[in-house]
Amino acid sequence: MPRLGELLVASGLLTPEQVEQALRAQVLWGGRLGTNLIELHFLELDPLSTALGRQHHMPAALARHFEKADPELQARLPVELAERFSCVPLLRMGPEQHVAIAALAPLGPRQLAIIADALAVDVTRLVPAVAAELRIRYQLERVYRVRRSARYLRARGASIPPFPAFQVLPLRPDAQLDLSPPSLPVSTREIEAYRPDPADEPAVDRAPTDPAPLATAAAERAAAPAAATAATAGDQAADDAGDDAGDDGDDDDLLPLEVEAPDGLDPFDDPPAELTPELAAELAAELESELEDDLAVPAEPEDEAHARERRGYVRTIADAAAEAEAQTLGRIAIRKVAVGSAPRVMAGATLAEATRAIRRSTGRDQVADLVIDALDRFAPACEAAILLVVRGATAIGWKGFQRAGGGLPEIAVPMDNTGLLPRVVELNVTVRRAAAELDPIDRLLLGSMGRSDGDLVVVPIEIADQVMCVIAIATPDNAPIACAEPIATAAAAAFARLMRDASR
Repeated sequence: MPRLGELLVASGLLTPEQVEQALRAQVLWGGRLGTNLIELHFLELDPLSTALGRQHHMPAALARHFEKADPELQARLPVELAERFSCVPLLRMGPEQHVAIAALAPLGPRQLAIIADALAVDVTRLVPAVAAELRIRYQLERVYRVRRSARYLRARGASIPPFPAFQVLPLRPDAQLDLSPPSLPVSTREIEAYRPDPADEPAVDRAPTDPAPLATAAAERAAAPAAATAATAGDQAADDAGDDAGDDGDDDDLLPLEVEAPDGLDPFDDPPAELTPELAAELAAELESELEDDLAVPAEPEDEAHARERRGYVRTIADAAAEAEAQTLGRIAIRKVAVGSAPRVMAGATLAEATRAIRRSTGRDQVADLVIDALDRFAPACEAAILLVVRGATAIGWKGFQRAGGGLPEIAVPMDNTGLLPRVVELNVTVRRAAAELDPIDRLLLGSMGRSDGDLVVVPIEIADQVMCVIAIATPDNAPIACAEPIATAAAAAFARLMRDASR
């Protein structure tokens, strides 16, 4: 199967440099490659979906198809199935009432059988289609109220800073590395920085859309190899990891459910018969007129549909505070994430061994898990910590822990204010301040970490002279946490190596 980036470059939609930049962004931001291409303003949703259709030899579900979706048909699919399989039914087509269903990735025979049973249709009547990750997650939220995480909401700001280019440097032996912890200042409250007003960022032009009709792709699917459409869920996850996805947990959407298979059908038998070429050609011909008459949407409404899909922005702690007015942060309804109860990932009995393990990490999630584990074990004064990724004008919480137990809220911090996070990103220095001296946004950040007193420490993670992540730490007054900076340095080295490897 061709890789998504190769297809997009071959079709002239992207340059190799744009694909390389998106691959680097994927290391920090997670999500699929196509999602990062959209967020970097390199591509639109419909051309991305069309390319995914060519990659998987499947129909592509475009904006106009979702606009004409059948609500009654969608209501037949239980929420838990839609969420687990990352799929959304679209509409019935043709005299045989074939059912088009859009999914994040190709579905295996067992998934298709379960979906067909829930929709009360024969599995041979399903016409699976593929759509972009951002569109599927938006539709899951709109139709089934499956809330998107902050990762899949639009970051505020006119554009996203480009990812840096990396030189391939030889790795130094561990014996030559200085693993001694530098002296972290107990308090840097006296540090004041001049922050000029940020210049207005120019708007980024977007590539024009070039949608392909669903019916034409249906005929292509009939001629595709059976192995491409009848792959097992495990095979699909492996393909996606190499071609379209980062290791961000998305493949879990395709794991088998513990539900009964339809009567008379063993989900582990051979896959059901595919549409024959003759039937597919006939269906495609019938759908051509249907798509023209029933599904075609004029240009202006289609643009409005695109705008609706992108209207949701990341909800920051400042937004939550404004909505809650006089309420305390503890009463603000912020989505909880299981960052404190996840299985512990441990490596190394000493700080030197732990930082060495961080630098040698093989994936983005492993880096984050080891960073949080090292802070938990080697910084006893650290009451809570969270790793935040800078994306546009927002820093979004990724992994964290609270020593008192329980999960941390899903935190997003605006970067267009005078708080500690923007200062750390600009100056690339560790900054510490007491709770009584914090700006309102920083007090909200400290409160969301379960503390109302003590100190807030923000440590930068610099990658190629650009701060792209930070670690926010809550500590008692003046408590030493000298190990925070070597841990951040090790994380920076790991992320830089992963970015270099991803763009080769």
